Amino acid sequence: MRLRHHADRLSRRAALVGMSASIVWLLYVPPVAGRSESAGRERMVYVSVTDGKGGLVTDLTAADVAIKEGGKDREVIKVEPFTGPVHLALLVEEGLTGDNNVRNGLFQFMRQVHNRADIALVVVSIRNMMIVDYTKDLNALLAGINRFSLNPFVQAENLAEGVYEVAHDFRKGEAARRVIVALAVERDQGVNMQPDQVLDELRQSGAALYAVTLPGPRIAVKVGQMADLSARGQVLGDGTSQSGGRRQEVTITAGIPKVLEQFAGEILHEYAVTYVLPDGVKPNSRISLSTKRRGLSVRAPSRVPDR
Repeated sequence: MRLRHHADRLSRRAALVGMSASIVWLLYVPPVAGRSESAGRERMVYVSVTDGKGGLVTDLTAADVAIKEGGKDREVIKVEPFTGPVHLALLVEEGLTGDNNVRNGLFQFMRQVHNRADIALVVVSIRNMMIVDYTKDLNALLAGINRFSLNPFVQAENLAEGVYEVAHDFRKGEAARRVIVALAVERDQGVNMQPDQVLDELRQSGAALYAVTLPGPRIAVKVGQMADLSARGQVLGDGTSQSGGRRQEVTITAGIPKVLEQFAGEILHEYAVTYVLPDGVKPNSRISLSTKRRGLSVRAPSRVPDR
């Protein structure tokens, strides 16, 4: 009887030891190869990469990328094609809505991106007019284009405020990738807010701004008005470069469809670049991203959200 009792105790002890070993094994997670154990906080930016002929690059790796945040080198841990959904606002100035080249360019752009993007069609006038709310429904978007006036009566086109409003709405949502594509005429125009205010809202939204612009009439202004009237151009120029988008000028509306086709290709073939902010280091809104491979060009944001 005593031997059996002793055997039972040994058996229970062995079971407990085995259980403990199992628990330790289950809780242990080996470190990811190439990562330090004190990796810190991960941050992500979206970039597009082209070769010397302007073609999109499809084989970029983490070893090809260098990134600085706040002037300090950061560890790039992952570079992968971004295949997630896109929240995309198409802003069209009212004066362009009657042009057939604009209409055709918009529809072809929508056809390219609608499978991946929820698209909103917005006409920019004195205020933004939502023609079609965010949708992937190509028929609904086409119907929105067909509702454009063939002879629009233009009072004013407050593009800077239009970009601000969309960026502000983006900040309320949860979409990972946010893009604004604007069709506009280059002209001096006063705005009701400072350009830095618009640019900061765009930065905090994390959206990329793309713009295709046509030359417009210049108006005579007093010297004291020049700063206000140049705000529109600053939003289009700095907003596109700082956000990782781009601005393309065309001389006639016939050039718009080709530019929008290029924009669509870049938006659909972006990379998500993940890098590490060391523990205890506060995020910095200024970043610089480059490639170590010769002959490649990277389009990336230079300003990012504070978060």
